[in-house]
Amino acid sequence: MTYRFLTGSYAAPEDEGICRFAFDADKGFIWEKAWTGFSNPSYILKHPHAPVLYSVEENSPTGAVRAWQIGDSLIPLSSFPSGGASPCHLSLSEDEKYLYVSNYVDGTLAVFSLDPQGRIGKMCDLKRLSGHGPNPFRQEGPHAHCSLETDGKLYLCDLGTDRIHVYRNEKGKLENAGEIALPAGSGPRHVTVCSRHPGLLYCVAELESSVYVISLKENGKIVQSLSTLPAGFEGENTSAAIHISSDGRFLLASNRGHDSIAVYAIQADGALSQPVVSPCIAEPRDFILFDHFVVAGSQKDDLLRAYRLNETALVLEETPWSAGADCPVCFAAL
Repeated sequence: MTYRFLTGSYAAPEDEGICRFAFDADKGFIWEKAWTGFSNPSYILKHPHAPVLYSVEENSPTGAVRAWQIGDSLIPLSSFPSGGASPCHLSLSEDEKYLYVSNYVDGTLAVFSLDPQGRIGKMCDLKRLSGHGPNPFRQEGPHAHCSLETDGKLYLCDLGTDRIHVYRNEKGKLENAGEIALPAGSGPRHVTVCSRHPGLLYCVAELESSVYVISLKENGKIVQSLSTLPAGFEGENTSAAIHISSDGRFLLASNRGHDSIAVYAIQADGALSQPVVSPCIAEPRDFILFDHFVVAGSQKDDLLRAYRLNETALVLEETPWSAGADCPVCFAAL
């Protein structure tokens, strides 16, 4: 079977900022196309139903969000200021009527309307976070890092204050609906959910290198916390991406510093098994899952590498397949 995907990157306009690849389970990677003209498209998001790609321009003091029509080329549809500095994440509302943009540096979340074709309209709201955490280098202020809407509520990770803010979207305006406090200095980065366990939220904490399982049915109670690192590791590390397999049986989280991916089995009640941590390419900021395969991108070495997931042992097994790609830090399946 062949899978197609795009990579986002940190790139100057003259560089190949977004690339398109195919991955064949028998033949490996096939480079298809690359586009220039972007400025740090470090996060990209494919609309689930329309032929539209969204990308950030992770710049400071002012970032941008752009929409593109996907075909043989990327045709620009619209571009807007992102509402803050260094936008680093994009997500859609459950009804696909709104686009959420997390601006990392100044801790803001922008809400943009979308038309039925997925094109970006006006900015409807802008939430500005406040506060700080105990880490003077990484938590000197709020840092919006990721948003996810599920079951009618929007969850926003603030790495800078160790909070997951909860909102309700009322026709484009965000109404406060509480918050979830994580341990001081943990640095929540990204969250995800599992279709088999809709009452649970899974969060990777970048600064603490851990994964939290949070019960939404118990007002955000933390029900489990596990490290993303093997026992005894004492070096510097920051966790990055968190993804769940399409069948809902496995959760994976990446480590930068230890340069590895931790694999957890999701048990019958939604709790996680102890992780098995497999080495991988350097600085795996993001990865993507294709059935039994994991494709990881090396921010440091401009490289993609494919691994086979051993579902019994929870280890990533080496394959012979790799490909060059400029600073691959985000993936979007096509």
